[in-house]
Amino acid sequence: MTEETITALRNYDYLVRNNKLEDIALDWESDTLVRGEGGYDIGLLTERGFTPATR
Repeated sequence: MTEETITALRNYDYLVRNNKLEDIALDWESDTLVRGEGGYDIGLLTERGFTPATR
């Protein structure tokens, strides 16, 4: 598994564990990580430091 994949999984895992599951979604068509009423570019999942899990 690549380091980028591990980082993305750790970030996603952190978001799911620390929010209501229904508040987190991946919208593949728009490349968006939906969180509550807002969202982020899905690519941020691969960034170290996006969540405390990858700091």
